[in-house]
Amino acid sequence: MKALLAPLFLFSTLSLAQVEVKDPLVRLLPPGVPNTAAYMELVNTAPEELRLTGAESDVVERIEIHDHQMHEGMMKMVQQQEVKIPANSSLVFKPGGLHLMMFGIKKPLEKDQEVMITLTFSDDSEMEIKAVVAEPGASNPHKHH
Repeated sequence: MKALLAPLFLFSTLSLAQVEVKDPLVRLLPPGVPNTAAYMELVNTAPEELRLTGAESDVVERIEIHDHQMHEGMMKMVQQQEVKIPANSSLVFKPGGLHLMMFGIKKPLEKDQEVMITLTFSDDSEMEIKAVVAEPGASNPHKHH
């Protein structure tokens, strides 16, 4: 049985080795604000497309993938079930665009706090990243992961 499971583990690990996360950041907001957002750049070094399907973190109740889109002349946030990261390319999560919407902050976040976020991909692989809490517009002191 173990011999059958080993190839599945290797496939999952190989997929993760082909994703690089740059500048992961969680937006610092005033105390009492129940939600925030996470931004980063996902770099796919694989020769095939990858899909991000979800995320979770112990510091919030839930995380959804969101994008800003024009709808009837107004900019609205729209939940995405997944986002594609093209082969040998990158996808940027930034204010006013794609982002990880973090709902229900359990305990106020502090500047420079490190937040663990688990990203889930369509092949059921997961990747744990460390994002730094920073004020809007701040650069991330922890540049690459």
